[in-house]
Amino acid sequence: MGITERRIEFIRVLDKLCNEYSKPVHYSLVAERLGVSKWTAYDLLTALKDDGYVECVYTLNEKGGRSTLAFRVTSKGKELINEDGKRENLGKIIEDLRKRLKALNGLSINEILHSGLKEISSAKSPIIKALNISAILFIISQKLAVNWDNISSTYQTLSRSIDPQSGLLGLTALLIGVIVAKAGLNKYNNIISPKINSLLNRYKDLLGELSNKDKEILFDITKDIYGGKFLIREEE
Repeated sequence: MGITERRIEFIRVLDKLCNEYSKPVHYSLVAERLGVSKWTAYDLLTALKDDGYVECVYTLNEKGGRSTLAFRVTSKGKELINEDGKRENLGKIIEDLRKRLKALNGLSINEILHSGLKEISSAKSPIIKALNISAILFIISQKLAVNWDNISSTYQTLSRSIDPQSGLLGLTALLIGVIVAKAGLNKYNNIISPKINSLLNRYKDLLGELSNKDKEILFDITKDIYGGKFLIREEE
């Protein structure tokens, strides 16, 4: 059986009910919460059981008599709804990041550093902090008119890295290197140099806080940021 949004909803509601009652629950409770017939709920939960997302147990009826069939979510089911929640959060993170990049694009370099560092400090999760660093670096590179043609081959090689952590560090170090070199040739050197290298150290620390899966997600988004895809107009 394929996992549709509707089936994920059943797993999520079952898990919530089990938490509310602190025990496995009867399928009729799931039916009532979702506004479907109890037989529809039973059939769907049974199918989910066959796929390993939920399990059924017999619990004693509090009023006495026969035991009652009840369901609860398995570890496989919990992993599924957790991953689904992450995907929903990721969509919001990407949209917020797109808006953030456009806002930074309208600031001066000094304002970018001030606003960006403040945003990093206030962000709650390591992946959002890391993405804010990527946003700062990319926008500064644009402000300094970094010539991407000169580093495109190196960028493409790093973008194909099979190790997300190495790819992330490589891309970030590459961009910092060209920013520092470009800043050294103009008036922005005193503004950028004291802060920019510390961002790389902060970035390394943040990667150490992420799971391998989160690093893969961060790598994919970072490549899009550095590739300029996040500054494409909404209508495009």
